[in-house]
Amino acid sequence: MARTSLIAHSGFALATLPLHRAIPDRRHDANAHPETTRAAPLAQGRREKLLAGGLYLVIMTITGFLNSGLSAHMINIMSGLGVGAALAVWLSTLRGIGQSTARLGEVLFGRRLSPLTLGIVAAGFLPLSFAAGLFSGTWALAGAVFALGYGAGNGLLTIVRGAQPLVLFDNRTYGHTAGRLLAPGFYVAAFAPVAYATVIDRYGNAVALHLSAALALIVLVCTLILWWRFRRRGSVLPR
Repeated sequence: MARTSLIAHSGFALATLPLHRAIPDRRHDANAHPETTRAAPLAQGRREKLLAGGLYLVIMTITGFLNSGLSAHMINIMSGLGVGAALAVWLSTLRGIGQSTARLGEVLFGRRLSPLTLGIVAAGFLPLSFAAGLFSGTWALAGAVFALGYGAGNGLLTIVRGAQPLVLFDNRTYGHTAGRLLAPGFYVAAFAPVAYATVIDRYGNAVALHLSAALALIVLVCTLILWWRFRRRGSVLPR
């Protein structure tokens, strides 16, 4: 069964290759004129770029850490808090529903929402979901709110991750800038499952959720600072 699952995932990955090849490379299109549509970046000057880059890096590094750690331990955390094993598995599946529903909602209703404002909305789901998770052992609905809320926040943050660099920095260097700011998060995310396992083993599942909530509050504060600092120049991405 496990081998069949891996083969299926490999097939899905290979199936994306024609899609990647179908994406037009406008950099080499002689008829493309990006200069005529290029918006000015919100972060102007070295100090503003450092501030925006630093806040974005912190937000994405922490959310990557949370995503990686909870992907590995969400079921165990809920089970450790008193949720039955079968129910914990079922509740954890709601995370994907929360992600997809939030992304669909952004497509349908977020047309006039700037990436900075969307960051606040996304980050706001996280501490609330972790607070609900603390009661999942005695109230199944709290476990559902935990999984759905975290899934929604994480789903929206994947949109924020790609959209904010487009408005904060020069979009001609989008790949280079975003790549440098996101790279530290990959290393932190790789360490997250081990870190969560250590915290759970030594201090318990509730402490792991308290730690998650504290990190989520840092993310929320950073998104608020980013919005407050650049709100007067906020822009909406074209759809």
